[in-house]
Amino acid sequence: MKILWFAHRDIKHPKAGGAERTIYEVGKRFVKLGADVNLVTVNSGHLLNYEIFDGIKTYRIKGNIKAHLNVKKMIKKIDPDVIIDDMGHAIPWCSPWFTHKKVIVFFRHLHARSLPGQVNIFLAKIITFIEKMYPFIYKNNIFVTESDTSEDDLIHLGIKKENIVRIPPGVDLNLFHAGEKTKNVQLLYFGGLRKYKRPEYAIRVYEELYNKIQNLKLVITGNGPMLNKMKDDVKNKNYNIDFLGKIDYNELSKIIRESWVNLHFSITEGWGYSIMESSASGTPSVAFRVPGVVDTIINNYNGFLVNDINEFKDKILYIIKNEDLFINNSRKFAENFTWDKTAELWYKLLNNKKN
Repeated sequence: MKILWFAHRDIKHPKAGGAERTIYEVGKRFVKLGADVNLVTVNSGHLLNYEIFDGIKTYRIKGNIKAHLNVKKMIKKIDPDVIIDDMGHAIPWCSPWFTHKKVIVFFRHLHARSLPGQVNIFLAKIITFIEKMYPFIYKNNIFVTESDTSEDDLIHLGIKKENIVRIPPGVDLNLFHAGEKTKNVQLLYFGGLRKYKRPEYAIRVYEELYNKIQNLKLVITGNGPMLNKMKDDVKNKNYNIDFLGKIDYNELSKIIRESWVNLHFSITEGWGYSIMESSASGTPSVAFRVPGVVDTIINNYNGFLVNDINEFKDKILYIIKNEDLFINNSRKFAENFTWDKTAELWYKLLNNKKN
């Protein structure tokens, strides 16, 4: 089977996140199953225009607009059996306009919910309108999505429920595993430092616990437009806060398993990737009860879902007092999600002659 996967970023892109992790983990397993996997994506400027990475043939085109204009050309060049249009960044690839081959749409989450404060009002309205056009662009296509809330979003957009398939992502249970915690309590925030993720709340939560937990430490990893402001907010304060920037995946896994509680503040997610990686590492999370995240936390099991920032303090203190129980429960929860299982479900769908 020859697969053509259109996406805006690949795993080597400097802004790669959970969406790109899924493409990589599923794609390389497709290769092991004997598939010919071709990924067409956007070159951030410093990457090779073509390379084979873990068996995935990656074509990188410079410029978002140019990449979209080359959809028809790439379909003709690769002549795939099946195409995946990845909506990780909202703008559709419109593959059904250029081929009669099977096209599967991968919908992560509704971007309209996370746009305020990210882009100007005019652009936000354009993207919101584009998302509303999905039912017309992909009228008869199967949509794959990861969470219950994203499935509901598709239904509200006008996609028929029978055309939606739920395939949750996995987690690397070997890389992310439980281990010894730091001697003193260490809180962790990891992810993009962008407005809709509200990373600045990590500092607010730390301040509320600063005098309640001796030698409390906060580690913040990731890059984004809010990094400098967050550093400025604490530069004259005697806090034990480390800003590590974007770090190697192996180093990140070590920090996660050493931490006591993972903090998550997003307005919305397609899926709580960082929460799943934390759970696999025996590190419970406290997060807002928002779309995508609600699929990855069971209250009082692998963490807590809250409705208000003021609830974080008490939940964190409760977890610390019952740390061993949360370590075990978090790992058990994560063991339900593996990349092998995710890839198997995807492969079965791509091979299905009925869609």
